Amino acid sequence: MSIWGLSWTNGKILGTYTSIPILMFWRFFIAGIFMLGVLIVRGTEWRIKKTGIPSIVASAIFLVLYNDFYFTGTHLGAAGAGGVLVTTLNPVLTFLLISIVRRKPPVGRSLAGLLLGILGGTILINIWQDGWSAIFASGNQYFVLCASTWAFLTAISSRINKHMSTLTYSFWLYMLSSVIALFFVDTSQLFSVFHMGLRFWLNLLSVSVGAMAFATTAYFIAASRLGSEKASAFIFMVPLSAMVFAMLILNEPLKLNILLGGTISIIAVFLINSAKKK
Repeated sequence: MSIWGLSWTNGKILGTYTSIPILMFWRFFIAGIFMLGVLIVRGTEWRIKKTGIPSIVASAIFLVLYNDFYFTGTHLGAAGAGGVLVTTLNPVLTFLLISIVRRKPPVGRSLAGLLLGILGGTILINIWQDGWSAIFASGNQYFVLCASTWAFLTAISSRINKHMSTLTYSFWLYMLSSVIALFFVDTSQLFSVFHMGLRFWLNLLSVSVGAMAFATTAYFIAASRLGSEKASAFIFMVPLSAMVFAMLILNEPLKLNILLGGTISIIAVFLINSAKKK
């Protein structure tokens, strides 16, 4: 999960090199090739059942949307702030989504956690100081959209083991996502990445092999075995690492609203999870 924290800084750096569609395509494609190697080494079945195709297609659409919001948000806003906002807001939105789908309104600790999570999110965005216009400032709207699309992706991936192994799911998800991203790429610039320097490739490999093929696949495994709500709690290793990497590499300052809002949001998810265990 710490690799996910680093990925927010990686995304900020990569955004200075080329267009978002090109970044998305190569991120997905490299992750897919890496996962193919994992399938071969582990001898995992790579074929999928027809019943699993709709889940992969839906997941790919949400993954492409998430990455578009992710790269746009880090380009416009602060990487550290985005990492904290998205990864603390995501579990709250995931819980809310699951509650709506199951038609079980939150009560007790769950309700308190949900309300506290919303409060933490508003502080992170800095609504109390800048007003509701803060949602549309400094890339915040894209970070909110990141958390929203990831909540849907988490819900889908939590049930994927009914159709295929998580490794197989990850391989097809990344490859299909690269195909979707290719439709938005200026093909004349597709191979321009091979003229980039070492700094670009280190960051690209970090977000593709490290954050996506390794960390995201591990997250899907957790979601399929533990359930989407519990798996989303693992994301809370990300906010601290996201801020630390942004401070060390990008020299981003640690703002009071980020520290306070992030802390409140973490407490919110602890309340939600403790209520579920009880």
